[in-house]
Amino acid sequence: MKIYIVGTVGSGKSTLARKLSGKSSIDVFHLDSVVHDGERHRTDKEISESIECIFKNNNFIIEDTLREQFIPLLSKVDKIIYLDLPKTLLKYRVIKRYLKQKIGLEKSTYRPSLQMLRQMFILQKIDRSELIKAQKKTIILKNQREIRQFIKKFSKIEKKE
Repeated sequence: MKIYIVGTVGSGKSTLARKLSGKSSIDVFHLDSVVHDGERHRTDKEISESIECIFKNNNFIIEDTLREQFIPLLSKVDKIIYLDLPKTLLKYRVIKRYLKQKIGLEKSTYRPSLQMLRQMFILQKIDRSELIKAQKKTIILKNQREIRQFIKKFSKIEKKE
């Protein structure tokens, strides 16, 4: 099964991907790591080659905020999981993550700075929800309870497919 987890910054994409992978042993690919090599932004060719490599697998979980360049991937996966959480919760999570990274309680692939925090809030304003919801294979999760229930039922969903 090819799964694409989509949501804005702070929605819990990585956490959900890790939990689903743990239940199913399906490999997870963070598209942020495909785009960036540390502080370096990979070339379009490098990104394309990495995506091709991922899609050679029969089963995988990818997660991203759905950058413009990855919109075509929506049609190439079996399931799209859209984390559509309340905006106030998302803002809280971004601030909490920033503070944890700043004091060293949470690791980061980037240098936590006020500029990066500002960028995260800007990224939260990008709304691709209509595009995502228009996909017939989209599962929308709106709160922690729905996410927990989905994780619980995930192995059954996977076996049905």
